[in-house]
Amino acid sequence: ELLFEQNKELAKEYLDAVWAHQAPDIEVGGLVVRLPIEAEIYRNRGGETNLAKKMQLVMSMEDSSTLTDGDNFSKKKSSPLSMSILAAKTVWWYKKAQKIVEEGINDIAESANGRGEVDPSQLDASSKELLMLYLDNQEAWQEVCLVADRDTKKGTSTSYVLNRPMAFKLTRNLANLVYYGATKATASTFLSAGETGELSDDDILAFMTAFGNECAIYVGGPDCMDEPATIIHGHTDLEGAVEISPGSNIYKGGTSAAIEGVLMGKYNPLDFRFFVGRHEYKDGALDAAVQKHKYLPIACNRSLVLKQCIQLPKPLWHEILELCGGEMKEISSLEMMKRNDIQ
Repeated sequence: ELLFEQNKELAKEYLDAVWAHQAPDIEVGGLVVRLPIEAEIYRNRGGETNLAKKMQLVMSMEDSSTLTDGDNFSKKKSSPLSMSILAAKTVWWYKKAQKIVEEGINDIAESANGRGEVDPSQLDASSKELLMLYLDNQEAWQEVCLVADRDTKKGTSTSYVLNRPMAFKLTRNLANLVYYGATKATASTFLSAGETGELSDDDILAFMTAFGNECAIYVGGPDCMDEPATIIHGHTDLEGAVEISPGSNIYKGGTSAAIEGVLMGKYNPLDFRFFVGRHEYKDGALDAAVQKHKYLPIACNRSLVLKQCIQLPKPLWHEILELCGGEMKEISSLEMMKRNDIQ
């Protein structure tokens, strides 16, 4: 219902043929989703790090054929897990990795001083490794990112986080931030600081008129947050818009034309998503993150990218992993069971 209110054409696309599956490589127009720390540890178990060796040890101590923890976990009355062999195996390794994390974080917490502060320099190598991994994972918890640009020769990539809503209505200051970027938004030349406090800039007035009551703004990532927001949408006829990948029907740019179109009644304000900031990767950093199993490349149809993250019945991260099926669906179920805010 929410998607029909946003865009009927997009809602029809979603209902008729929504899909997502794991991709062999990063694709422009596709997604990369952050994996939970348990999956990251498990998938890197063949390495030489302290965590990898711990995972190897706990897995060698109990063969997966026993599946005792998995059986008990999956038979809980409230469990959304299936009863398949794949589900049981996933629960088995997930619980092993989860135990490593919980015990390691508890050990780190016990090293805190009387003020509750932890001095990383006093931690052993294994604890430092876990702490770094844990903090890194928490910073990007369940991110779903649209890959908007990639140059394999230069090793650069750009992505936008789709599921970090910032605001859905404009204020004067927020309008300046989105339209001009942080640097210009704070400059007095763009504001009329008179007694009324009203804006005199025609562009901002038009932006406020078009998107004041409905404006989907997201935190796209930690980089370039001082620049004007990037607008992403599905309108092929929008002047100034560029398709991010041939055939994707996902477009970037065209803010002025979007404002004009909304004012004329041609477009719905929620046809557009504004992203403040983004992820900028250099020297093959995104490829390295995928190889280290921090992120998983996923191909999907555009309705998953373009729909707004507004009061979703199920968080986008979970929806996408469930559509992927298999082990990803089971991981989603295990992560869902950690949450008390979702029924």
